Amino acid sequence: MKKKSGRNIWGFDGSFMSFCDKLFDVMILGFLWILCSLPLITVGASCTALYYAIVKCIKNHEGYVSRAFFHSFRQNLVPATILWVVFAGVSFLMQLNIGILMEKTEGYAGLFFIVLYAFVSVYAAIAACYAFPALSRYDMPAGWILKISLYMVGRYFLTSLMLVLILVCFGAFIWKVPLLILFAPGPMTFLMSEFLERVLGKHVQK
Repeated sequence: MKKKSGRNIWGFDGSFMSFCDKLFDVMILGFLWILCSLPLITVGASCTALYYAIVKCIKNHEGYVSRAFFHSFRQNLVPATILWVVFAGVSFLMQLNIGILMEKTEGYAGLFFIVLYAFVSVYAAIAACYAFPALSRYDMPAGWILKISLYMVGRYFLTSLMLVLILVCFGAFIWKVPLLILFAPGPMTFLMSEFLERVLGKHVQK
């Protein structure tokens, strides 16, 4: 019987080496995200660039990861920063109000507003998970990106639920082992993109 031909999975061009190469690129993108997020005000631009490079280079096999990352970072710096300020500001205000209410109020009225502010905070966090990937895909002003991301949270409830689950799981791991923050951004974004791309693809501009 003739021996079956095919690539050696352990060879230089085999599937194992291809997997290792992709994993290395994902880790590199995670480190670039951390580096470019250090000024804090640029976190939004870093999130946008990370998602763009993950989809373009890792999932679609187009271009080089560092080049794609910095291209998106420069291109979306202003709108991403606007969105980041909005989401961070809302989250800060909600957490501040929750802290004040827990300290100063009692009874069901206080509990109602604590739950309300917590809901708004979570809703904003999920909307941010849509907003920066949407910014990397759509040629829209920041205001329209904000509107569509708020709409997507409720419209695609199951996807939103999966995003929350991914955030909670990675957050729990990082809480237990803080050093994982150095390795988590890339894999977390890659995993999120598996769900987000299905949603974003439905709203591609014609």
